[in-house]
Amino acid sequence: MTLRFSVIIPTYNRARLLEAALDSVFAQEEQDFEVLVVDDGSTDDTLETLARYGERVRVLQQRNAGPGAARNLGIQAARGEYVAFLDSDDLWFPWTLATYRRVLEEAPGTSVVLGSSVDFSQPESLARVKREPLQVLRFADYLASASDKTPRTACVLAVRTEALRRVGGFTHARISGEDYDLLYRMGTEPGFAWVRAPAVVGYRKHAGSTSTGMESAYRGAVYLLEQELHGRYPGGDARRRERLEMLLYGARHVSLWLLSERREGLALDLYRRALPPHFELPRWRYMLGFLPWTLASAVRQRVLRR
Repeated sequence: MTLRFSVIIPTYNRARLLEAALDSVFAQEEQDFEVLVVDDGSTDDTLETLARYGERVRVLQQRNAGPGAARNLGIQAARGEYVAFLDSDDLWFPWTLATYRRVLEEAPGTSVVLGSSVDFSQPESLARVKREPLQVLRFADYLASASDKTPRTACVLAVRTEALRRVGGFTHARISGEDYDLLYRMGTEPGFAWVRAPAVVGYRKHAGSTSTGMESAYRGAVYLLEQELHGRYPGGDARRRERLEMLLYGARHVSLWLLSERREGLALDLYRRALPPHFELPRWRYMLGFLPWTLASAVRQRVLRR
């Protein structure tokens, strides 16, 4: 009998956090699932932690190759009709898989379900999150949702396994944005459901390097734009405007973040790369407004250095 869900959790040196993530999975109301943890070359006591779960967890191992490659290994081994992804530092609510199942039962054949998340630093804060009534937006496919500009948490995904394998899974490139790249490559697969409520994932906020995060976001935005430039996303000319709407919305967000953090060089390079497709749409407010913002930021930085 085919399982409904394969839960895939890539992990690297996060034994303690992984344990909490797994406990949140096994606390699910929906029980028609298997769990696959892909150890991406951990050097801590990850395997010892996983051994305590026995046969409840299928453990796959690889040399350190990044989360995209780890997820792909899990996709190839998955036995479920759908793959639900969870990062090893995040947490599910008890209703997460039950929500995915309801969304899928209401529209059989849906290829992609995208959920919503709640940020947290301390797990105790998630106790305040309530199970709100289901609110879901449905589209013919992912690209058809281009006009809705609400920010999305791309890593909160449940995707039809067969479709994942057909598009080749995640890129192996180590970028921030591999989840968005997958969504764009899944862009014309029939049936996209966006769950606005209830929240289905607790997204853990780490105290990390802002500089490293910005540079990773810059590299990811550049990668996505290059994939479009080389025609690697589906839909052809007929769907190009939708793809550009989504890609450039993300690029604008990253460039303005870089600018706010006084990384004018990276911001200008991203602006330059995105300028031709911005002319194609066009997006005059951004194109004409960005350079004065850059100049003002540079002036402020020079004043502070004096």
